[in-house]
Amino acid sequence: IFVNNQVGLGHRRLSVIDLEMGIQPMRSEDGNCVIVFNGEIYNFLELREELVKLGVNFSTQSDTEVILRSYQMYGINKTLNILEGMFAFVLYDISTKNVYVARDKFGEKPLYYIKSDDSFIFASELKALTDEIENKNIDKDALNLFFSLSYIPAPRTIYEQVKKLMPATCLQIN
Repeated sequence: IFVNNQVGLGHRRLSVIDLEMGIQPMRSEDGNCVIVFNGEIYNFLELREELVKLGVNFSTQSDTEVILRSYQMYGINKTLNILEGMFAFVLYDISTKNVYVARDKFGEKPLYYIKSDDSFIFASELKALTDEIENKNIDKDALNLFFSLSYIPAPRTIYEQVKKLMPATCLQIN
């Protein structure tokens, strides 16, 4: 768990790469950025090698740190353009007070969220948000889509209050 002023990030999932050091939420060495990430970056070894050539130091072997360091070196737009994989992540830049909520190009990893006037709550699984849903009204259009397609396409979910981030999308919250 990471909490700083108005931003809180939590993480609970299976770790696959660098089980000892790849713990999340992961904070950058300078303390300015924090990330929670679900997925896999297929080209992380190549990206890591490029960053090392540019003088970037790594403290883990994880693909999570590659996203974090890429953001710090290139910014969010270039980072999203060079990542190959399936992912959903939230990155908090403490120095700019920006939060980036991103999903991979093909939408393989979901990212659900509830947005209100004073909060933005997210999770990579819908069931993680069930306690946060104030209004559990069923989205009838989403239900019809499910019966037609056997799934509910983004941005809809079964609940009216909960949305799914569209594939290849990055929200910026400040």
